Amino acid sequence: MYNLVQPRIIYMGSGALRSLEQILLMMNPKSILMVTGPTIQRLGILERALSSMGSFKKHTEIFINPRPEPDVAIVENCARIVREKGYDLIIGLGGGSPMDVAKGAAVAAVHEGGMRSLLGRNLLRSKGIPVILVPTTAGSGTEVTQAVVVDVPEEGTKKSIWDPRTMAEAAVVDPELTRHMPPRLTAETGLDALVHAIEGHTSRFANPLSRIYTWEAMGLIGKYLLGAYKDGSDMEAREAMARGATLGAMGMTNSGLGAIHALALVLDQRGFTHCQSVAVLAPWVIQFNRLGHEELYGKVAEALGERVQGLTAEKASLKACDALLRFLDEMGISPYLKDYGLKKDEVGSLALKAYQLGQRLLPMNIREIHEKDVITIFTEAYGSEGK
Repeated sequence: MYNLVQPRIIYMGSGALRSLEQILLMMNPKSILMVTGPTIQRLGILERALSSMGSFKKHTEIFINPRPEPDVAIVENCARIVREKGYDLIIGLGGGSPMDVAKGAAVAAVHEGGMRSLLGRNLLRSKGIPVILVPTTAGSGTEVTQAVVVDVPEEGTKKSIWDPRTMAEAAVVDPELTRHMPPRLTAETGLDALVHAIEGHTSRFANPLSRIYTWEAMGLIGKYLLGAYKDGSDMEAREAMARGATLGAMGMTNSGLGAIHALALVLDQRGFTHCQSVAVLAPWVIQFNRLGHEELYGKVAEALGERVQGLTAEKASLKACDALLRFLDEMGISPYLKDYGLKKDEVGSLALKAYQLGQRLLPMNIREIHEKDVITIFTEAYGSEGK
């Protein structure tokens, strides 16, 4: 048996932001808090969103998320404001961070005990305040996921709320809002979206419904990521990437992730952006995972645009790793940990810590993984001195 959870309303495509007033008319909130970031405000996207709200603009106040990687304290502060002022709708506008703050505040505001008591799987007692999410990047996909991810500073790691009751009431995916992304941000968020699709497709808990979304997402991102990176004004590529990121996340949130995201947690602690962490580890985890699952990873390679016709399953599966390395090379992102300032004598201890931190996600990985396997993966990811 399997099921599928997703937002009740999804508007997607160029101009979708104009649907915001229509959604608000259906929901008829009395008081709205919009959560966004300083860059979105500076670029004028915040004002565009407010203008699209019609008469609801005058009932809206703004909460600026001050950090690119939000922590528990920021979410709890936002939740406190929601409770004190009695907002009955929250809008998250931006990348994954402000959207996660919006989702987290929506549930923390209606639960006692603070956000820390909610971190984990299916621990919510009730649904939070209704949320509308409007992404301005094509990467995190949090607009359609059942997860809220935050830093927990005292534990030195990221944790999440994973519960269908965090799901947004509505998602508005307008690729016009991604025009502002510079090439590096386009590359990193696009690779994050691609890894969501690959891990969702190959997760131990993937199902026929979730794979409809992840297959389409891999195809879109595989075809259009480099185009969006090389020419940010290419709206065909921007629209395909926005659609691919959302579809991949819809699949992933119903199937789970795997060892790439699990092991990336340790790199997040070392100053890597989340997108860098998953991008650097992806080729080497795929190289490990494909053994015993060659036919599945051959399909991944095919979806990413690799020529696999006439190849054995073994050779086709190798091309999934090749595809990731090709994307990284063409976008100037190194797949080797040594190029990020890490020392060779750190590899072993880093791998063991990654294994410990990743226990929440590792059971979803399609291939059983042990400490020695993680050390092998990190050794491959470090790179040889000649590379």
